Amino acid sequence: MKKIDSMNLVPFIDIMLVLLVIVLTTASFVNTSRIQVNIPKVSDGASKENSQKKPLTITIDEQGHYYIEDKLHSIEELKSALQAYDESTSVIINGDSQSNLNAFVQMMDALQAQGLKDLYIVVEDE
Repeated sequence: MKKIDSMNLVPFIDIMLVLLVIVLTTASFVNTSRIQVNIPKVSDGASKENSQKKPLTITIDEQGHYYIEDKLHSIEELKSALQAYDESTSVIINGDSQSNLNAFVQMMDALQAQGLKDLYIVVEDE
């Protein structure tokens, strides 16, 4: 009689690969839901307006001048321009590191008076 030193795994691997192919081919044809429903649709008006709202960008340069979308404004013009934006508008603040704190505080006061609370300050990693 012949002595068996080790078990031959090749037929076992062949059978497992065939079973894997069978499982993968049948799994791709399984329906996730057998109940047919018509999914409701919404109008593009209000939802698109809220999701596509462009954020407001305010920049303070080294001399403390205010820019809204690259247009120069004084603090009074900034306050009147902010009235055109509703409270849900996102505000991105770009400030020069050499600008004075007073310009930043005046701008934040104007933003707070308008009720704009979704604020982002652009910084750079060291």
